Amino acid sequence: MIEYKTRYDVKKTMYEKFADSAAQNSDKPCFYYYNNTITWAQAEEMVDLCAAALVANGVRKGDRVIICAPNIPQCITAIYAVNKIGAIASMLHPLSVKSEAEYAVNLVGAKFAFCFDVSEKSFQGMKNLTLVRCKTAGYFPKSAYGFIANQLYKKKIKGKTAPATQVHKNIEWSQFLKEGKDFLKNGGKVEINSNPLDIAAIMMTGGTTGNPKGVMLCNEAINNLSYQLLDVVENVLHMQVDPSTDTMLTALPVFHGFGFALCMHVSVCTGMPQSLFPQFDAKMCSSAIKRYSINYIFGVPDFFEKVHKAGYLKNIDMSNMKLIGSGGDVVPYSLTEKMDRLLKENGAKCHFVSGYGLTECVTVCSFTDPSREAPQGCIGIPCYNIEAMTVKPGTTDEVKGEDGELCIYGPTLMNGYYNDPDETAKVLVKHPDGKVWLHTGDMCYIDQKTTDIYYRQRLKRVYKISGYLVYPSFIEEAYRAMAEIYDCCVIGTGDEGNTKLKLFVVKNKKYEQDDEEALTKKIIDFGIQNLSKWSVPKQIEYIDELPRTKIGKVDFKVLK
Repeated sequence: MIEYKTRYDVKKTMYEKFADSAAQNSDKPCFYYYNNTITWAQAEEMVDLCAAALVANGVRKGDRVIICAPNIPQCITAIYAVNKIGAIASMLHPLSVKSEAEYAVNLVGAKFAFCFDVSEKSFQGMKNLTLVRCKTAGYFPKSAYGFIANQLYKKKIKGKTAPATQVHKNIEWSQFLKEGKDFLKNGGKVEINSNPLDIAAIMMTGGTTGNPKGVMLCNEAINNLSYQLLDVVENVLHMQVDPSTDTMLTALPVFHGFGFALCMHVSVCTGMPQSLFPQFDAKMCSSAIKRYSINYIFGVPDFFEKVHKAGYLKNIDMSNMKLIGSGGDVVPYSLTEKMDRLLKENGAKCHFVSGYGLTECVTVCSFTDPSREAPQGCIGIPCYNIEAMTVKPGTTDEVKGEDGELCIYGPTLMNGYYNDPDETAKVLVKHPDGKVWLHTGDMCYIDQKTTDIYYRQRLKRVYKISGYLVYPSFIEEAYRAMAEIYDCCVIGTGDEGNTKLKLFVVKNKKYEQDDEEALTKKIIDFGIQNLSKWSVPKQIEYIDELPRTKIGKVDFKVLK
């Protein structure tokens, strides 16, 4: 049992937090979705009917339910309905192909799943599976805008959909809710689970080292993560969270812990409305920020790069902004500088923050201080109730004043990997202090005076050249200072002991037609002047854009 103290009400299930907010905000907005407003009362009815339909279809406490849908109202309400009955929401990327869906279903032993238009075909042939189809356009407003949005969406998904036949049962969302209504009308009962230590969600890791693993997260851990945001706002910025005026942008996908806990569940815990986006669109998100005066905005670095580049947020009032920041991947310092300038120009009283986290601790475990400019390379200080230390890699020996593997302890830690005790034991390790710490696999440095944490590199992405440790992220950050470079990525090539660095470069638009031979020389000269000799890349390759994973991280495997 992890010991901690909290000033927040975390010892409840996710559904109980939802029910509390619904009771307090009945007729107020819960979701904004394509210019449609869904109230808390309407959302609560959807949750209750969905929970009843789940029970009517044989889902019981502890059962794993796959949720393979983007940020649409049905996805959010299904999560809380599943939680209400004590089942487990097993989150799956909505664009998963058939092999990925089969792997996830088999891993957790699911017999029930929610899908959307495009993901339905991925469940084809799963004979023991009950499938609920959720249409992206199902809650578009019944207006001219909604009609046009629906026509555009149909055009967008044309040729990408197919029915899932040969499943146990395939039912459309509205019909599924009707089953729940009939179940209750006929005297059916829904027992509400109230154990905060029960597993609430299983999040799939990215699978960068072998097959993806299922991270088990309990209700209390998820609540603790969500309340970390309140701690930053209330006790660092000395502002108040006000659900009557505050609004969250939920564009980060909720199949990932970042969007799940820091966007979706924060809104639920506080009772503030959230603006849902099934797919990131710079123009639409920016329009929503203006329309709803959204003042909590989180995204991966690529999200903010696109929004800033498009210029949609220029000259708008941001005086009500409370927290805006990025994580999920290394945040370039150049992005922090650009966003800080934008915030200042628009009257914001906070700085752009960056954070660090892992799915194994729900996500965020450190934030940079939003009341001051973050030092370059800093990923923040430990969040509320989180402890951090660095150890010599492969050991439990603490190191201070030097680089080491970052270890995390706190109430947001996972219960383990689903059905994988061996892999769990590798990352949840008991230390001499008697505590079980999460070994992150990331090399970091902790400033002993400020407790600022500085990210160096994934342990598996640190290269040893001539006996010296070389950090690609440090090299990339240096090269982004060149006017000619929009973005870049360093990988190691060759066998161990004979590693050579290769730099992939995305040129800034202004320099796209420049002579590449001359630019290559300039890049190498820049490296010689600004980096150690072991950090200067031996090869330069120019590409149109960096490949990215489904959640927006740079995909190193593709480059290799």
